[in-house]
Amino acid sequence: MNRFDPATRPIVVVLLAFLLVFGVPLSVSASDIEGTLGFADRVSLSTPVSGVVAELPVRAGERVERGAVLLALDRTPFDQRHRMAAAQVEGSKLAAEEAARDADRVQALYDRTVGSDAERALAIIERETARGERDRVQAETALRAWQREQARLEAPFDARVLAVNAAVGEVVSPRLTPPTLIEIARADQLQAIARVGAEQLGTLSLGDEVAVRRGGERVIGTVDAIRAETDTEGRVGYRVAVRIERGERDWRAGQSVTLALPDDG
Repeated sequence: MNRFDPATRPIVVVLLAFLLVFGVPLSVSASDIEGTLGFADRVSLSTPVSGVVAELPVRAGERVERGAVLLALDRTPFDQRHRMAAAQVEGSKLAAEEAARDADRVQALYDRTVGSDAERALAIIERETARGERDRVQAETALRAWQREQARLEAPFDARVLAVNAAVGEVVSPRLTPPTLIEIARADQLQAIARVGAEQLGTLSLGDEVAVRRGGERVIGTVDAIRAETDTEGRVGYRVAVRIERGERDWRAGQSVTLALPDDG
C-alpha cells in the first residue's frame, strides 16, 4: 500500500490553493473549445430580370461545379428585345453621320456669309439630336444584351444546392423584393463555429491557424470571422468561425467538432 509522504504535503497544499484561487481546471484543456460545423459562403441567388422559369436542372442536396446552370428563364423575349434594339444601331449611326455632314456644309456656307444664324443653329441641333439617338440606341442594345445574360443563374463556385424555391413555368418578378430562387453553399469548404469568452479568445486574430478535430480526424483551418455578440443577460461573447477544407472527409454541417485555440504564450 502506498503511503502519502508527509514531506510533500506542503507542496500539494500550495498547489491546490493556487488552482482554487485562480480557477485553473485540473483535467480540461483551456484551448479546446466545442463547436459545430456550418456551411461556408451560404448564398441566396435570384435573377435581376423578370421572366418565366424555363429550366431548373438542379435539386436540393445536389453538388454542382462552378459555372453550372442552376436556373434559366425563357430567353425568347430577351432575344427579341435585343434583336429589335440591334436593328436600329446601323440606321442611327448613318443618320448621325449624315447630320454631321449637313452641319459641316451649313457651317461652310455660314463662314462664307451665305448661310444664316438660324440655319447654322438648326443644323447643329439636328446633328446633336442624331448623335444622341445613336448613343441611346447603342446603350439600349447593350442593356438588352446584359438582360439576356442575366436570365440564367450559374454557380459562382463549386457548391451544394441547399434549397430550390422555384418551379418550371413560374413567373419571376424582382421589381419589389427579389425572390430567393436558389440557395447554395460551398461544396469544398465548411466552417467550424464556436462561441468563446474574451479570455478564451485571447489574442486570436483573423487568418490565424486553428486545428479542428472530429473523431480521429484532424484538419488545420484559418480564422475567417470573429463576431462580438451579447447574450440576453448582457454578457459579451465572441463567435469564431474557422474555414476548413472538406477534402474527402464525410463531415457535414451540423456535426460537433473541437477547436484547439492557440495558447497566448
